[in-house]
Amino acid sequence: SAPAELTWREVAGVSVPTSRVDGPFAGTSVNRSGYTQTPQGAVLAAINGQTALAVADDRAWPEVVNTVTAPGPGRDEFAAARAAVTVSGSVPADTAPKFVGFEVTDYSSDPLSAGVSVAQTIGTGTELFSYPVALQWINGDWRIVLPTSEENIDAIEIDNLDGYTTLERTP
Repeated sequence: SAPAELTWREVAGVSVPTSRVDGPFAGTSVNRSGYTQTPQGAVLAAINGQTALAVADDRAWPEVVNTVTAPGPGRDEFAAARAAVTVSGSVPADTAPKFVGFEVTDYSSDPLSAGVSVAQTIGTGTELFSYPVALQWINGDWRIVLPTSEENIDAIEIDNLDGYTTLERTP
């Protein structure tokens, strides 16, 4: 089911879901953490964490990487690539993702890990895309396990939201 008491907040031009029940409970601005040890907490950590990695400016990104990702070769590769680019400002509305649904594709207890496919549209477009996010429960919170470039994980276009739980937007 969708996270309870879902609300939306804007982070650098991207609207992300949050929940008073499932998180995030800690942090400010782009660098948020603290999710429930549930599939719903994993979903929110996946969406908020991926957004933070994409929009964190040049000052914030090192702390964001350490907060939202699991240690490993994917994180090391991401950090090396991120150091070579500059990010500032907000995402323009015509290119910002709109998160519309999710599917929990894996949830294992030993070790605690989750797989989430996040469905989104881009800007004012109607095409649906889904991308996989792997997470591990580390030190009391969900952390994104970043893939390496060799693993070549990317978004795919999907025809509809069959099998996905929708993320409702209330005015």
